[in-house]
This record gives sequence, C-alpha cells and structure tokens, in this order.
Amino acid sequence: MSHSVLRETFFVIFAFLAIFGAFLTVSRRNPMYSAVSLILFFGAVSGVMMILSAPFLALMQLMVYAGAILVLFLFVIMLLALREEELGEERPWPLQLLTGIGCAVLFGLLAAAILRAPSAPAPAVGGDFGSPAEVGRSMFAEWVLPFEIVSVLILAATMGSVVLAKKHLDRPEPAEEPADTHGPGGGH
Repeated sequence: MSHSVLRETFFVIFAFLAIFGAFLTVSRRNPMYSAVSLILFFGAVSGVMMILSAPFLALMQLMVYAGAILVLFLFVIMLLALREEELGEERPWPLQLLTGIGCAVLFGLLAAAILRAPSAPAPAVGGDFGSPAEVGRSMFAEWVLPFEIVSVLILAATMGSVVLAKKHLDRPEPAEEPADTHGPGGGH
C-alpha cells in the first residue's frame, strides 16, 4: 500500500470518528456522556491535523481542547450536579429516526456540492507550516481580532456557567413529606 493511500485511509477513518463523536456529543441527553463523546471528537480532529502534517496544532488540540477546556466542561457539569429528572425525557424513537434521516440527507447534499465543485490545487505550504513560530505569527498578526473575540466569549461562557452553578447551589432542596407519626387512622 502506498504512502498516499495510507494517509487517505487514515484521514477518512479520523474524519468519520470526528463526525461520530460530534453526533454523540449533540445527541446524548446526559451532559456527562456528551462530554465524554467530545473527547472522541477532539482526538479525531487531532489525528486529522497529524495527517495534514501539523504536529504542533495536533498537540495543541489535545492539550488545550481535550485537556483544559474539556476539564472545565466536566468541572461545571459536576458542579451543577443535575438530577435525572432535570435532564428531561428521552426523545421518542420516531423523532430520533427522523432527525437521523434529516442529518444524513443534509450530509449527502453537502458532500454532493463539495464533490461537484471545481477542485483547486492545494496551496503550497512552507516547511514551517504548523510550527509554534508560524502559528504565533499567524495568530497574533492576521487573526488577532478573532482570537481576542473567542477569548472574550470563552470568558463570558465561564462566568455564565459559574453564575448558573451558583444559582443551582443556592436553590433550596425540596422539602420531604413528614412521616405520619399517628399511625393508621390516627388523627389530631
């Protein structure tokens, strides 16, 4: 098997793992299962980056997203300590099936549009593509405004999750029904 066929095979495997992980992330009712599925997604995206000869970006994907941000998500999920009744009911299977069919149709339409589009030659990348110096230069020169906007959004999301968790912790627990101390038929 040639080197390019092997790369394409691994690319397809990691791409499908990323799609599967993303699907599980948004389809699970329990947020803990969604977060664990997100690990699969982040790992698969990191694998795609390795195949695209960007080892630094792949490592940063694992360290920043699968490491730091996902740990923050898990911390907030555990801090909220949602009960089973707060998660709501599972969706009925016909709705799940209809949603799956809709997603498959949308995926097919997007794939058909991409495959019909004229293909342009891949841009030539330099030898320092994906290196820390190149990433830093690109991030803080061309992409500094989007980078700062994302950092403010992450800060706002973190503050919002802390506020939600605080409200959840400040909420009084439901009072339990007092036990009947007079026995059967006993009155006041």
